[in-house]
Amino acid sequence: MYYFYQKNLKLNLIRILIVVVAVLTFSSCIELIEDTKINSDGSGTYKVTLNLSSSTTRVNAIMALDSIDGKKVPSKTQLKEKFKEYLQELSIQQGITNVEGDLNTTNWIVNLSCDFASLNHLKNSLVSLGASINKNQTSKNIENIRLTYNDHVYTRFFGSFITNRMKNDLQKDKDYGRLSEGKFVFIQRFEKPVQKVSSSQAIIAKNNKAVMLKLNPQEIIKNPELLNYKIFTNP
Repeated sequence: MYYFYQKNLKLNLIRILIVVVAVLTFSSCIELIEDTKINSDGSGTYKVTLNLSSSTTRVNAIMALDSIDGKKVPSKTQLKEKFKEYLQELSIQQGITNVEGDLNTTNWIVNLSCDFASLNHLKNSLVSLGASINKNQTSKNIENIRLTYNDHVYTRFFGSFITNRMKNDLQKDKDYGRLSEGKFVFIQRFEKPVQKVSSSQAIIAKNNKAVMLKLNPQEIIKNPELLNYKIFTNP
């Protein structure tokens, strides 16, 4: 599962948690929730939660190891220190304010939130942070993502960021089938009512002011384009 996170989830703010997920293998109990509130002027609040509480025993067993795949397993204290460093780095990015986060190493739940002046500021801050974490080895895929809210249209575009080679490598893993039991939820909230959404799998809330897309990790691996969609709101 390390390969999956290392290569693919760096398009998301959860990428900053690589020091946590780097010690994990395939987990059927992973839950990721990304919740974005977008104001009419394009500013907003971004929240993300990674919940591995159902796999606490397994994660603790991995944490007890000295190394995995030749990489040293960090201690809980080291994880928390690194997490704080990433929060600090995010807080100094242009257009980003009110950065908060918590790494719970008892139940293995990670929460992170921040306010952004625009979705472009949010995207740029994540790209910058990802480059810092990867020692400036930012992939072209990250640089090409689009996250905008212009003329009452929210656009989320990641492209096809999982190559056929990566798919084949992942599908060969003996625990690949367990990924269908995980849950990734993406929510966008708006001040104006939503008219329509381009994704057939996304659901518009009853109050018409939010959209939710729920997928499992296996679905994303098979068809990463599912994360590309537009939401049209009232003027």
